[in-house]
Amino acid sequence: MPKFLDHHPMPTMSPDKLKAMVAQIKSAIDSKKADKFGVTQLNVFMGSGEAWGYADAPNAEAVVKSHEAMGIKITVKDVTQVSPVA
Repeated sequence: MPKFLDHHPMPTMSPDKLKAMVAQIKSAIDSKKADKFGVTQLNVFMGSGEAWGYADAPNAEAVVKSHEAMGIKITVKDVTQVSPVA
């Protein structure tokens, strides 16, 4: 399965909503299961109002749809297919 990195600003949200979103992302990573778009979250990094995601996905469009389902608007320009070195 191809691997992708995405990068985008974090939307402004209340601390409670952010806590719920982080819990949802952690649950998705821990489950190791693909969502309805075929995206399996491998890890997410957050800092300074930005987020970077690392996922298995069939294509960049699936990563975009997965984000949209969580209320995060990104485009395929925010998603890059990558190959791990190790």
